[in-house]
Amino acid sequence: MRLFVALDLNTKVIGNLTELVRRLAPIAPIRWVHPRNMHVTLKYIGEWNEDRLDDVIDALGQVRVTSKLKVSLAGLGFFPHARSPRVFWVIAENTPSLRKLASSVDTSLSRLGIAPEVRPYFPHLTLGRLPARCDLTEMHEAIEELPSRDFGYIEPESFTLYGSRLTPNGPIHTKIEEFPFLMRIPRSYSTRLARRV
Repeated sequence: MRLFVALDLNTKVIGNLTELVRRLAPIAPIRWVHPRNMHVTLKYIGEWNEDRLDDVIDALGQVRVTSKLKVSLAGLGFFPHARSPRVFWVIAENTPSLRKLASSVDTSLSRLGIAPEVRPYFPHLTLGRLPARCDLTEMHEAIEELPSRDFGYIEPESFTLYGSRLTPNGPIHTKIEEFPFLMRIPRSYSTRLARRV
């Protein structure tokens, strides 16, 4: 089975991205990601033996998040570049808290023999994939005419382990386990609380 770790979107962001796809789909030869499959990836694990799934869950359960996350989703980009694009994406704000979470997930999973990342973390949200040698002139013009490239923000309180299965109609993502953030209570607050009790 194929696994990845991600942050989910809220309904407002999904609505804004659905409207973006509605505008661009008629003029762009893109294999669009269905809105229900959109996410911000923290770590792509890849193929994994289902018999060892509990090991991944246990490792991710050790990740602790000690600060709130707020991630803006604004701006559009192409990979590897706009002249010869293969992936169309929304840029996610690369905040220190988000980088720390991605690094913690990566470190926890590396203890299972999963290769750690060698490139800097680049948070994004994949909208679709493009065929080779396609003319995107009309699409670039449509992007310039968009009323906004700000699609909102997410304030996640958990991250999720997903399984992904490829089908002729595109991938199907299945939520395997959700990991709530365990916020650390400041010492001053816990001391005041203890005195009241």
